[in-house]
Amino acid sequence: NILRTYSLPSGMSWISRNIFAPYDLKPWSEDVAVSCLAALAETYGIDLSVEVGRQMCRRLRCCIPHHVQMFFDKVHEHLRHAERHRASLDDIEWVYLHEILSVRGQADLQHYESRLRTILGPSGYPVALEILTETAVSGHLDDDGVEQYRAHFSDRDEEGGAGIVSLDDVLHVLRHDGYLERQHGGYRFVSGLLEDWWRSRYGDNFVSVLQDRRHDGGTTR
Repeated sequence: NILRTYSLPSGMSWISRNIFAPYDLKPWSEDVAVSCLAALAETYGIDLSVEVGRQMCRRLRCCIPHHVQMFFDKVHEHLRHAERHRASLDDIEWVYLHEILSVRGQADLQHYESRLRTILGPSGYPVALEILTETAVSGHLDDDGVEQYRAHFSDRDEEGGAGIVSLDDVLHVLRHDGYLERQHGGYRFVSGLLEDWWRSRYGDNFVSVLQDRRHDGGTTR
C-alpha cells in the first residue's frame, strides 16, 4: 500500500487537519519524493514521468511529505477535469501558479500563519511577518539586514518591557519550526513553496524597513 510505504495517512483531507504539526514527518530527499509521486501516479492511473516528478520537487525545494501529497492531489484534480492522464511540465507550472499559489490554495497553507500567531502572540507575530516577507521578497535576508531590523524594533522593545517577544526569539522560532534556515551569512526560506506562497500573499504591498532606513541615511545592505 502506497500510504503505508511512505508513512502517509489515508485520504487527502488529512492535510487541512494537520494544522499545528507541519513537520511531523521529516522532509524527504528528492529521490524518495519522486518515488512516492511515481507510486501515487501508478495508483491513480496517471502518466507522470521522472522529469515531471523532479520538476515538482524543484518547485517545492523542501519535499515535506504533505506538500508532496498536496501537489500530487492538485495535479490529479487538474488532469481529471481536463480528461487527460498524462502530466506535462506545463501542467505542473499551471497547477503550481494557479492552484497552489492562488486564493484556492490558501486553505492548504494558511496554517503556517495561524501557527505563528499562536506561538508568538500579538507582539511577536508582526515581527515574524516583517522578517518572513522581507526574506520572501528579496530571496535572502543577510545579517546586515537583520541588524537593521534589530535597530528598527529596538524602540518598540524598550517601550514594551519584559513581555515583548524579541527579534532573536522570533528568529529562533522561525529556524526551529523550519520556516527559515541559515545560508550564506543570512537567512532564506527552507521551503520554496512557502517562500513563493508568502511572497504572493504579502509581497505586492510590502514596503521594506530596509529601504526606509537606507533613505533615512541608515546602514546600507
